[in-house]
Amino acid sequence: MSKRREINVFNIAFLDLLSGALGAVIILYIAVPKTTDKVEVKDKKPTPVVQEVEPEVDSRKLMRTNIEMEEKLKEITKMLNQSQEKVKELQKTNRTLATKQEKIEKDIKASKGGIDADVGFKFKGKRIVFIIDVSGSMYREDRIGQVKAGLKMLITSMGKDFSIDVVSYPHGMYASYRPLWSRIRPMTKENKMQIYSFLHELRPFGSTPTRDVMKYALQNYGDASDIVLLSDGAPTKVNSKEKDDIGSVLNDIQGRNNRKIQINSIGVGSDFLSNTKNDKYKFLKRLSEMHGGFFVGF
Repeated sequence: MSKRREINVFNIAFLDLLSGALGAVIILYIAVPKTTDKVEVKDKKPTPVVQEVEPEVDSRKLMRTNIEMEEKLKEITKMLNQSQEKVKELQKTNRTLATKQEKIEKDIKASKGGIDADVGFKFKGKRIVFIIDVSGSMYREDRIGQVKAGLKMLITSMGKDFSIDVVSYPHGMYASYRPLWSRIRPMTKENKMQIYSFLHELRPFGSTPTRDVMKYALQNYGDASDIVLLSDGAPTKVNSKEKDDIGSVLNDIQGRNNRKIQINSIGVGSDFLSNTKNDKYKFLKRLSEMHGGFFVGF
């Protein structure tokens, strides 16, 4: 009986040992974490992160490129502005050169006998007779004062290559005209002073005997290139307010101008600016047209 008990005890202990070992193995199998799969998952995550960073790098490059383009645009704009300034300078230089060229052309033309006046008309040459109307109506609007001032300025600007004479009409009640020298003289300083004194003495009085004074000028200044008539009215008969026949006066002058002197006329007074249908306007304009001269009213 005692032997059987020992065998049973041994068998139970051995089974307990196996059971305990199996339990330990199961516990270890369950308790130990399986990290292999988790590590692999973690290793696969960097790929999308890289894809998210790439657009940020492209944006910075694009911004840098834009900045560079803006800088280049500023440089081009600056160069364009500088070019425009140079163009303006060249245009200014061209205008200056054109003005000088125009002056040279005027001087050349003057040396050949033609002169461009500052008021926009042309003399035929440099030998000029000025005929000044000093009739009573020249007192109005200080017309005689305007003629004196304008003529004095013109004569002051003339060089010695100009030769002129001045004739006024009428000369009081006793003569139809009054010449300064009765011949053309060069514009020396002394001769200019005599002209200024002559102009200073002029006083408005009397009629407008245009026929007589033009007859005198055409007969006595055959070497003149130009005659300039300054008047504020239509022709009248000598020592009379009676109007002379305009057509007859024009024909008479034309018949006497055998040397083809250029006859120019200047209408003095506001009437020549406001009324182009009066007799005095028609007379002076037609007189200039018939003899290749200029006509202007002031």
